[in-house]
Amino acid sequence: MIAPLRAVLERPMVTETEAGQPEVIDVASREITVLGDKSLPYDVVKKVMATCTAASYGKISLAVMKKELPVGTGSLESV
Repeated sequence: MIAPLRAVLERPMVTETEAGQPEVIDVASREITVLGDKSLPYDVVKKVMATCTAASYGKISLAVMKKELPVGTGSLESV
């Protein structure tokens, strides 16, 4: 677990209602997406996601970035 990250994740999130009143959002109803690529070690991803779970996040998603392949000249179509 990453203690400084957990401390940030557990901070109260305050928004405004339509009437302009402050409203605290429950941590369990929050969602988080962890974004990484293949250069990020799996152990780090695992620790970040475990920290989100420890901070009582209700929905945790993992997104990865796919490397774009270069376009070959033979695949281009003329219009």
